[in-house]
Amino acid sequence: MPQSELQAPVLKQREIGFRGPHHDGDQAAGACVFVAELPGVLSAAHRHAACLSVTYDLRFICLKVLRRHLQLAGFHLDASLLTKLKVALTEYAEENERESLGLGDCPMPQQAFAPTVDQLASCQRFVRHIKPTEHGDDPWRHYL
Repeated sequence: MPQSELQAPVLKQREIGFRGPHHDGDQAAGACVFVAELPGVLSAAHRHAACLSVTYDLRFICLKVLRRHLQLAGFHLDASLLTKLKVALTEYAEENERESLGLGDCPMPQQAFAPTVDQLASCQRFVRHIKPTEHGDDPWRHYL
């Protein structure tokens, strides 16, 4: 495979759904600002209160990692059966595509994304979603 093909961007556009209830109400607006700061994400658009459209370069980030970052930040993702099936198929396809490009697995985040000061300034309204809690990064901790 020529070197130029490896360097070409592999752009993906996906929709990420949210499920309530959530203390912020419009999760997609907050997630849009949050996701736009992640490395590899080219654009994020708010479709409606429960849907976010995101465009990213598969060489740097994949849907599995995007969803994990959102979960660690405290967003409530749609977990309906149909969504789970679609996500599983998409993640499988992306994993195979990354493997065929010689990229390997996407590194999964172990803690919430920590934006720089400049990035925080652009999303001040949603800072509470990205600060880790006193009990760690588990957004489900308060249900225990």
